[in-house]
Amino acid sequence: MKAFLIARVSTDEQSDALPGQIYRLKDYAARKELEYELFEIKESAYKGNRASFQTVIDKIVSQPEMSILVFDKIDRYTRNSNSNEVSLLNNLCRAGKIEIHFPSDSLYISRTSSAQEHFMLNMGVSTAQYYSDSISDNVKRRNQQKWRDGEWCGKAPIGYLNTVKDGKKWVEPDSATASLIRKTFEMYASGNYSLLVIAKKWRDEYGIRAGSSRIDILLKNPFYYGEMRVKGDIYPHKYEPLIPYSLFEQAKSVREGYKIKPHRWGGLPFPYRGLIKCAECGCGITFETKKQKYIYGHCTSKRNDHYVTYVNEDKITAQVMNILKAITIPKQAYIQVSEVLRKSHEERKQRYLSDMTAIEAEIKKYQLRKEKVYEDYLDNKISEDFYTRKFEEFNVKIKLKQEQRESLELANDEYYGTVSHLLRLSHNAQNLFKKANHEQKRSILNLIVSNLELDGDLLRWKYKKPFETMAFCAESNSWLRRLGSNQRPNR
Repeated sequence: MKAFLIARVSTDEQSDALPGQIYRLKDYAARKELEYELFEIKESAYKGNRASFQTVIDKIVSQPEMSILVFDKIDRYTRNSNSNEVSLLNNLCRAGKIEIHFPSDSLYISRTSSAQEHFMLNMGVSTAQYYSDSISDNVKRRNQQKWRDGEWCGKAPIGYLNTVKDGKKWVEPDSATASLIRKTFEMYASGNYSLLVIAKKWRDEYGIRAGSSRIDILLKNPFYYGEMRVKGDIYPHKYEPLIPYSLFEQAKSVREGYKIKPHRWGGLPFPYRGLIKCAECGCGITFETKKQKYIYGHCTSKRNDHYVTYVNEDKITAQVMNILKAITIPKQAYIQVSEVLRKSHEERKQRYLSDMTAIEAEIKKYQLRKEKVYEDYLDNKISEDFYTRKFEEFNVKIKLKQEQRESLELANDEYYGTVSHLLRLSHNAQNLFKKANHEQKRSILNLIVSNLELDGDLLRWKYKKPFETMAFCAESNSWLRRLGSNQRPNR
């Protein structure tokens, strides 16, 4: 029986993970005495063009006998449960054409696999996709902390340059364009220059192509006086301002001609406020109190005038409880899945410690090389040009390793924490919702469902991943059927 070993990463930046996968895959093939062919794949499940993975599938389909497809872990199989390749491989597996092995997750899927094993695979795929999606949320949270610390996370605006200071990313004034920014604010604030005239001066005197819209955006950018605007929020930054705040305000007064008083919206404490839309017209469902004790939700009907149904909040809550009940994991399944997850986490933790040790050793190695090359330069053993080139080369390598370490630290325990959190939530969702305050209830619903709509007095929704898998298992009663007699693939 021939085996196809798949070592897969999504980007070139993840290539450092390939050797570890390859080692574990080859070790597994050797222990099982499998004749194998190894494939190293660098392509994302979300990019559509997965030519390398398709090549593997074509080879598998062309095999006259059963084949084994081996991935290190489920998340190396796919993080997109809707992909055509996954559907095809699942069908081949159920037809007995292939077996799919995940050694690091201790999971082996074949034609005779039990419902529990298929559930573990579905959960693994769904949670891997959820984890992949949540990575972007983690990056956002990390960036938010940087913004709160006054650090800019993107390309510096014109007038500044992205540089490095004390080994960290920095932003400093650009000597070539900083004076242009100051002059632009001064001209506009005087009231004697229009946006079109200033844009023409940019082109004629500085050779910079710019339209009036670009100048307008620049004049609204608070970065130049010491604050940065990120997605509508304002944070003070730690970089050198190019203009005083008074000049910015003067330019703003010229642009607007008057000051607009800030308006504060006062949100009312209703748990479903802003979460539900009207199924008929798409407007939001608003809530209000009647007779000082009854709360009703109804469509605002701002876009389309139609018959409006007033629905008691208790009736909506009853339907929400049914939503949560539908994803409840039975106690026996919860215990068994949690135990498998715990064992997987221990293995991940050991790999994390090993990877971190290797990265720290690499950083230390290049730091020592920097010190050595500096000593050689002081002793006149090497030229200044050679010293500068090697010093910069070592700095770049140290920076890459530090970024790799930061990414590894960001992901450490996140996968285990995510899956464990989802299991606990689904196992006890109804009780958690009953005890939660308004904001916590909103968070639970946002995590589990999307597209909440009110059609008359009936609530419609769509489960998010992986809760749709849990709901399907509950509906089909396929959490823990009797285990098959063959718990491992035939040899």
